[in-house]
Amino acid sequence: MGRVVFGRHLGWRLGYAPGMSAPLPTPAWSLESLRLPKAIENEAEGALLHAALRERPRQLWSGGALSVPTASWSGGLASALSRAQREGHLVCGLERAEKALNREVRGLAMADARSATERGSRVSRLLLVSNDGTERFYRQVERLVCTQGPRLLAILIDADSSQLAAVVPQALGVVRAVLIEHKDCVARVLSASYPRPAQA
Repeated sequence: MGRVVFGRHLGWRLGYAPGMSAPLPTPAWSLESLRLPKAIENEAEGALLHAALRERPRQLWSGGALSVPTASWSGGLASALSRAQREGHLVCGLERAEKALNREVRGLAMADARSATERGSRVSRLLLVSNDGTERFYRQVERLVCTQGPRLLAILIDADSSQLAAVVPQALGVVRAVLIEHKDCVARVLSASYPRPAQA
């Protein structure tokens, strides 16, 4: 699988103060060089997760340039998402997820400009998408991942929008995407998405 390079320079639209340099471009997103949250990256589970994430990648849409990991739906994953929702770390819907991520981008970019260094490229946000979206929906997902860079990991779940909606009791209508915001919740949901094989 080739390395997909993207990212955009945000300095022109953020209005930096005089003497403040614009931030460096968003680092490239690559499944091969993905860096997981520290809570699981340095554990024995980290190597297994890396292997699982690369096992069945799939294009989001037929003409897309980005292949993302896939994962099965399970009771454990549903429970992890319900916990994230109860703790206030789950954003429901692609539009709301994009707004939440874009709010964070401004603060990150301003910090980059002040320090003149590139921010860490470790996964800190997780976007789970259902398997029953339209091509337009998956195009939007791909654009969002391309804009956010390696801090955002998108996973295509083998579940439809009704199954995702079931973990968010107050959700109204169709839920085809959920964003996990807190790094500890991200680690828990990743672990639930790719559970370790049972010991013989």
